[in-house]
Amino acid sequence: MKHQAETVLTAIGILLFGILFAGSILLYGNVEGSPKTLELVQSFMEDENIVEFSEQQIITYIGYLFIYLAVISFTWIILGSAAIYLLKKETRGKSAGVLLIGIAILGTLSTIGLGIFGGMIYLIAGIMVITRSASASKHT
Repeated sequence: MKHQAETVLTAIGILLFGILFAGSILLYGNVEGSPKTLELVQSFMEDENIVEFSEQQIITYIGYLFIYLAVISFTWIILGSAAIYLLKKETRGKSAGVLLIGIAILGTLSTIGLGIFGGMIYLIAGIMVITRSASASKHT
């Protein structure tokens, strides 16, 4: 197995995005209908003097945010798995590296910075794959 370190790093990135996915699902389940959430939103609205929205609208928007984070982090998990698949194929190393770097940048930005650790791991793995592929093609 040629890219063992990169595969392990990508698996760690998948795990980190998986934690974000699971956390988003759990928080979404706890936001809707929670009296503590309603109390927190009411105090926030009073402190910030918000009158344009109701408490329920803000709670709904927070729920939508958690759904968005769950969907987008699941997407980065699937694409990370695709990168591992490409790493297993000996001829697709460079494309896996480009995919990992793209996932790292888009994953960090699309999760509003919450996926920074998974993105950094993907970025490191992608750079390692590309440099290893470039040095291997240089020696052949």
